[in-house]
Amino acid sequence: MLKAEPTLENLASHIQRQDQLLKALRWSVLGATIMASAAILTSLWHSSVSAGAVKTKTLSVETIALRNDTGKIVALISSTSEGTPHISLFDGREKVRLSIGLRQDGAPSVSLLDTEQGSRAVLSLNDHQDASLTMFNAGKLPRATLAVDTASSGHMVLYGTGGGLNLSASDGRVQWNPVNGAAQNFQTGRESK
Repeated sequence: MLKAEPTLENLASHIQRQDQLLKALRWSVLGATIMASAAILTSLWHSSVSAGAVKTKTLSVETIALRNDTGKIVALISSTSEGTPHISLFDGREKVRLSIGLRQDGAPSVSLLDTEQGSRAVLSLNDHQDASLTMFNAGKLPRATLAVDTASSGHMVLYGTGGGLNLSASDGRVQWNPVNGAAQNFQTGRESK
């Protein structure tokens, strides 16, 4: 039996069907590639998250909580209600023991806290950017202050139940302010004029 010669219409129809098959194959390959890429990326994401490592150049979150192997928070990085940054470090009983932050004016402050959450020592800068260290007793009363005043001289104040002792390096002045009795002033290291 002899085959009939293909007509021009038959050839055009055959070419059109082949073209449609190629287009369908192209879309199928593109879809399969996208699905395979998504599966690979998902697998990589899950393996990096389960391994505890997420690598990124920028991380934007409101709070970062660092947990130990038992799930307890040991450190917290957040912002205050005023929008300033704050870092808290916790002890084994989940009590804040160290607090680092910036005040509204941008001045830094570091506080050591006791187990009852009372500040026991505060290192900070005042409005003139002068450093001071204030130490408190268990009753939250200030007992000692070491500071540099705006004239860049040393200044130390000690408080006790009997009164306060004020030492000034700029003029050598010593002042005792007893709880009961009159204040006493002394000049040391310089002759009074």
